[in-house]
Amino acid sequence: MNPNYQSENPLKTFLQTLLVLAFVFMLTLLMNGCASKPLEKTHTIERLVTYKADSLKVTVVNQAVLDSLFIQVSKVKTVKPECDSITQITLDQLLMQLNSKKKSGQNEMGIYYDTIKKMIVGWQKMAQTQNEKSASNKITNTVAIEKEKIQMPVKYIPIWIKILAVLGGVTLGVLVWRVAKVWV
Repeated sequence: MNPNYQSENPLKTFLQTLLVLAFVFMLTLLMNGCASKPLEKTHTIERLVTYKADSLKVTVVNQAVLDSLFIQVSKVKTVKPECDSITQITLDQLLMQLNSKKKSGQNEMGIYYDTIKKMIVGWQKMAQTQNEKSASNKITNTVAIEKEKIQMPVKYIPIWIKILAVLGGVTLGVLVWRVAKVWV
C-alpha cells in the first residue's frame, strides 16, 4: 500500500463513492422519465358502397288507321217536279267543288264528291304511333375512406443527457479504480 492513500480517511472515500452512485442513480431516473416524442401512424379504412339500378320501359304501339266516310246524296224532290232537275244540277255542281286533300308526314285526309255514285266520300289515313314511357334507376359506386391517426410514443433521449451519462460512467469507473487501489 502506498503511503499517499493511507493518509485519506476511508470513510470519506466511501461517502464520496456513495454520492457518485446516488448521482448516477438520479441520472438514470432522469433519463427514464425523458419526454417522449410521439410518432403518428395513420390507419385507413376503405369501403365501396354500390347502389344498384333497375329500369322499366313501356312501349305502346298503335297501328296505322285507314278510315272512310260515305254519305249518299239522294235525288232532290221538290213540290214542283219541273224544278227538281234544275235543283239537282245546281246541287251536283256545288258538290263537285267539294274536293280537299291534306297531308302531313304519313298522315293524310281528304273529302270529295263522287259524281258516278252520287255520294260524298271522306277518308283519313293515320300513320302508326308509338308512345314510350321509361323509368330508370342508376348504379352509383361510392368509395368511403376513413382515416384514423394513432399516436405511438417513441422514447427520445436528449444529447445533453447522453453526455451526462458518459461523464457519470467515467466518474464511476475512476472511483471504482481508486477504491480498488485503496483496498488492494
